[in-house]
Amino acid sequence: MVIPSNVTPFPVAAPDEGQLDVWKRESVVRGFNHGSRRAIPLAAQQLDVVYRVLEVHELTVERVLDLGAGDGFAAASIADRYALDHLVLVDFSRPMLDEAKSHFQDAPFPVEFIDADLRDDSWWADVERSGPFDLVISRFAIHHIPDEAKEKLYAQVFRFLRPGGVFINIEHVKSGSPVLHEAFDRLMIEGIVRQSEGEQSRDAIVASYKARQDKDVNILSPVETQLDWLRSSGFADVDCVFKLLELAVLTGRRPS
Repeated sequence: MVIPSNVTPFPVAAPDEGQLDVWKRESVVRGFNHGSRRAIPLAAQQLDVVYRVLEVHELTVERVLDLGAGDGFAAASIADRYALDHLVLVDFSRPMLDEAKSHFQDAPFPVEFIDADLRDDSWWADVERSGPFDLVISRFAIHHIPDEAKEKLYAQVFRFLRPGGVFINIEHVKSGSPVLHEAFDRLMIEGIVRQSEGEQSRDAIVASYKARQDKDVNILSPVETQLDWLRSSGFADVDCVFKLLELAVLTGRRPS
């Protein structure tokens, strides 16, 4: 999809607005969903890896929890592939959840939408009442919360899952060096330029990318650290099953 010339592909906070709260604005949600998200490289391949992991575990996917679900992109992909019985989407952005509701309004199974912030645990009890889950998935969301909260959330995800259930986190991770971080930035800019198809100049895209607000709310953690958190939480079959610079797919299974 082409990025419209009147859509800003990166969020910019207002002076009186918390940095992470930019994701609660409709203009930001529209810009992300029609701009920078669609420029993420190898998105289809990331989902292909997800399906391969689920298949090798011979997992029956019926009850699914999506953390930081956004507009429901990952959940919709899962729902298209598996015969779900129940789906729960958690996000703190009401405009994102509103878009997700429009995608699932005719779903043939119950869908819950929980307006909650992954940085705290006030929503855990609501989710537990709908579990346990066969699959907990997250896509480019957990990197917005502090490391201590990430580790705590991973331990809670373990408890959300049924024995044999799988956790998959499609995530933005920390580069091992500044030069590799620069390589990632170039990769993203190239993707956005392609999506633009001439609607915006490369210079304008580069300037927008460098000034983007979301970089200030990213709390990126190395793959190795996150895999250690998963193992410490009790997960088995822990691995990074896909990695392209700062894009990674992390997975673990709750033992049967």
